[in-house]
Order: sequence, then structure tokens, then C-alpha cells
Amino acid sequence: MAADVKRYVTSCSVCQFSKPCQRKPAGLMVPVVPQKPWEYVGVDFVGPLPRTPAGNAYLIVLVDYMTKWIEASAVREATAQVAAGKFVTDIFARHGAPTYIISDRGSPFVSELFEHVVSTLGSVHRLTTAYHPQTNATERVNWTLKTAIRAYVDDKHTSWDKYLPHICFALRTAPHDSTGLSPSMMLYGISYPETLRASLQEAHDHARAALDYSHDRQKRYYDLRRRHTTFDVGDLVRVKTHPRSDAQSNFTAKLAPLFEGPLRVTQRLGDVNYRLTWVDSGTDAGVYHVVNMQPFHTWDSLTSKGQFSTVHLFCHRSPFIFVRSFALCVPTLTVLYV
Repeated sequence: MAADVKRYVTSCSVCQFSKPCQRKPAGLMVPVVPQKPWEYVGVDFVGPLPRTPAGNAYLIVLVDYMTKWIEASAVREATAQVAAGKFVTDIFARHGAPTYIISDRGSPFVSELFEHVVSTLGSVHRLTTAYHPQTNATERVNWTLKTAIRAYVDDKHTSWDKYLPHICFALRTAPHDSTGLSPSMMLYGISYPETLRASLQEAHDHARAALDYSHDRQKRYYDLRRRHTTFDVGDLVRVKTHPRSDAQSNFTAKLAPLFEGPLRVTQRLGDVNYRLTWVDSGTDAGVYHVVNMQPFHTWDSLTSKGQFSTVHLFCHRSPFIFVRSFALCVPTLTVLYV
């Protein structure tokens, strides 16, 4: 009977959608390893920031994954037209078309205009999974930029765009922790024509070795706080919700379900990314990272494995009854054998 009791409580859909997961987040690190400058480029908007006298309220940031060179510009709005224009003027016109450009799923980057410009110039656009932007290296640069701006502006918050060239210069000329070299050294080498080619080649070889070491070190520490999780095609899962409170409709995110579903795994796209569809409608739900996924259990999917160790389970139903150290709440015991 203990096995049936545990199956009953574990397969409770309300409990699965309402209770937080107490385990380590799923998904080990899968580093992006560039082999040459401007192979991978990340792009993102920062803002809105206080509008400056020039009318700027956003930052658009583009980062080369290998050299760590950044291009940052103050802009008035975060739109597809601005993103496409800055990609052409700041990246394509200066450095050529990157092999891949990585962005989040913000509306400026999923627009037809941005997709058309990127593909026309010969680059492949890759999107991060929903609610997991860590793939985009620009996220870390954004944090550094905001920290530097905070140090420069003091209490003059509408003057942040004046200091942007100075901040970019500092970041481009300072040695980066991952490569051990400054982005300017990585991209342009030293200013002696006779040794420029040799210096650049030496810098790139050094950076590849340093990046491999840095990725291994970062992955080792990152994976200490993560667990390896995989799903098979056809598995049922539930995914994290990210609700927002709405005072007008008396809705608070603190009392909203933590998960929604069930969804079915239809395609495995890598070690940590999966394409899902809704079970009830069969419509595509998009691509999810395993950190936002948990198994969805049904009565039939759970199998008895003999005696269970002493564990306390809580279900939303009442009243409570106790069987073999299981804290259960089921309407009646007869439910287990219907």
C-alpha cells in the first residue's frame, strides 16, 4: 500500500504545479567555444535608463565572444530598426559579418526586419532559450557597463551617455580574465607593422589556450551547483511559470502556480535544450532549457519499487492520514484502489 500511496501523492497535478523544486537547478554548462574573432557575436539592449539631454534612453551592446571587444552605443529607443542599423554600422561595416549572432527573444530581435538584415549579410541568428539568457555573453558585459556608469555619473543620472566612450576604451584596453589579454591586443595587436601579423597570431593562439582553460574552470565551478538531467522524446514535463502581479485584477505572483503543463518533449536540440508541445492542444510551446523543466508524473507513469524509505509527503487534499511515516492527505483510502 505504501507504493500506491506514494504514487497517488506524487502524481497529484495541483501539487506538481504549486510546489517549488528543492533540488539543484538542472543543466550543466555547455560553453560556446569560438575559434576566430567575430565568429560569435552577442547583442542586447540595456534600459530604459534616465533619458539624457540628447534623448538617449537605451544602450545597445554588441560583444565578440573571442576577443571580448565591445561595441556600445547610446540610442533613443529599443526597436528592430535600431538593432538592425547598429548591427550594420558597428559590426558589419567595421569588422565584417559574424558567423553567428546571438540574442535573447526580445521583440526587436525576433522581428522580420532584424532577421532579414542578419540573413542578408550572411550571418546566422541564434536565440537564447526563454528565461535563460546566460548563453548570451552580453548579459555579463551589461552588468559591467552598468557598474562603470554608476561610478562615473554620481548623482547626475541623465549624463550617462557622455561617459560611454571612456568606459568602452577602458574595457577594450584592460586585460580580460578569460583570455589574459586586452580586447585591443586580441583584435589589432601591437602597432609595429613588421611584427603585426606575428603578434596577432601569437595573441590568438594564446587566447584560444586561455579560453579553453577559462571555460574548463568556469564549467567546473558552475557544475558544482547544477545537476545533470536529460529527457527523452515523448516524456511529459511541467515548466516554470513567470507570472507578474496585477493589482487591478487582484492577482499576486506570490500565490500563482510555480509550474504549468503538462507538455510533451518532441525534440532534443542538445544537452540542455528541448522543444515542447502542449499535450491538450498539440501546439508548439517553443524551446526550453532544462533549468525551467521538471518531470510531470501521472498515476500510470509511476511504478512501484518495493519498500520506500521514511519520507514525509504533503498533498493539497484533506483530511490528513498517516501511513508508515507518510504524511498524506487523501479523501479516503478507498481512492487508492478504485
